[in-house]
Amino acid sequence: MDTWTKQYTRVIDQRSFRLPPTWISRKRESASGPEHGGTVHISGQGGELRRRVTDLLASARKKVVVSSFLLADREVEDAIMEAAKNGVRVYVMLASEARLGSEPRGGEFHQEVLAQHKSMLNRLGGYVLIRSASHFHAKMILVDPEERPAGLLLTANLTREALERNEELAVELTPAEVKEAAVIVRWALWESAEHEFVEPPNFRAVKPLGRVDHPAPSPHIRATTSSVTQLREEAIDLIDSASRELAVASFGWDAGHPVVERLGARARQGFSVTVLARVRPQVMPALVALAEAGARVLGFKWLHAKALWADSGRALVMSANLEKRGLDEGFELGLRLEDERAEELRMRLEGWSSQAAWELRTAPALGEVAGDVRVWHENQLHERDVKPRLPVDLDAVTAASALDLRAPAPDLPPGNGLPQPGHAAHELECRWLVRAPELHPKAKEVMRPAAGGPGTRKRSSASESRAKAASRAAVGRKAKPTPYEPPVFKQPDGKLVVAVRSPEEIPDARRVAEEVGGAAVVVRGQDRSR
Repeated sequence: MDTWTKQYTRVIDQRSFRLPPTWISRKRESASGPEHGGTVHISGQGGELRRRVTDLLASARKKVVVSSFLLADREVEDAIMEAAKNGVRVYVMLASEARLGSEPRGGEFHQEVLAQHKSMLNRLGGYVLIRSASHFHAKMILVDPEERPAGLLLTANLTREALERNEELAVELTPAEVKEAAVIVRWALWESAEHEFVEPPNFRAVKPLGRVDHPAPSPHIRATTSSVTQLREEAIDLIDSASRELAVASFGWDAGHPVVERLGARARQGFSVTVLARVRPQVMPALVALAEAGARVLGFKWLHAKALWADSGRALVMSANLEKRGLDEGFELGLRLEDERAEELRMRLEGWSSQAAWELRTAPALGEVAGDVRVWHENQLHERDVKPRLPVDLDAVTAASALDLRAPAPDLPPGNGLPQPGHAAHELECRWLVRAPELHPKAKEVMRPAAGGPGTRKRSSASESRAKAASRAAVGRKAKPTPYEPPVFKQPDGKLVVAVRSPEEIPDARRVAEEVGGAAVVVRGQDRSR
């Protein structure tokens, strides 16, 4: 640091700064439990859910119906092929390729998964009957529904990521529930499908068969179809059945949907409402509204399960998200649970809650959070790492005069409502430099007027004595203007300044500055390092 520069430091306390809605990282408390349950299973890296799926397919003797938005898991694909080669009639219901191509990727439907899905079509085509529709979203496996009924209702697509990575649910169906599900699935397969894939390479359009009536409501299976919104009605009725506590998990959320609004109303009434959701921008308006209503909103990286539980002893597991597409339109299936199975679901949701990586806070003070956070601001999630204290180097500023190397601290860069990446801390230790002003390269030197000439200011007694001495020495010759010492210059803006080369000239510069009317003192640029 040179002679003409001074450093300053100031600590700014930001702990009271209010953040926008923010995901705060949580300490994970315990494991979420074994993957294989009594009747309610969860996905996981142990592969238990996949094994249950493949075992179920291997048990088939006459008929299998597989419904999944997407199919991209080699072991499941192999099990379907093996069943078909053993003489089992296999029906597969999938979303149309047009719908798959329009889905947001977000790690769920990346190119590798879609490529594997298409490869599966080419492999299974000709062995199984594949029917698709843009509105098919149900996830279910039914085996031998007429004679040896067995089955699973899932929230997971049959992909490797869903079965191992995501938080997903699968519920064992009772024989009676398999028979109920078979009726509605049969209607969808023949009356609601849009395309059929029998042999590679293409789907062909199909029309409704016109022979299968839409089934009447059943005791346990709930559906969304073109004719009914049973899942929506069941969800609202379940929420209304609670006396004090609710838990709900979903991948998709719509802030304006009646089911989500009903959850918010319960939270505002003082109910304990726990919300489990994947952290992603598309659902933030709904999740913020629920958090503002008083719900505890927990976040996950990969959660995809859809379920509701109420302390009335009732629960619902389904393929539908809490959105219009799912609860009001499309083809979705859900299962009503009671008593022991509802309690097992509650334990599953509770286990996930203890493992949640994030919790949403609506307006936390910066001092209340630490570490990794995700801040919701201007329709985007911004990642920040909040530290106890951070050093911040501010821009250098120029003093008004070299006589006083002080200047107000420069402003922090604008945060636009949230801390900038390098400023996310409870305290900022701000450092900045104040530099002496420099002589402008186009400044013109100003001479001291001749004694008694125009422009001479009233001098102090010391300067007046020197002037008189100079005047006596000039007797007999014509007086001429003389330079100031140190010299005086006029800057391009018209202001007078006194220019110095070294700190030793400061006392004389101060005197000259007073003489010419309080001019600022500046440094000749080429001499700053002296």
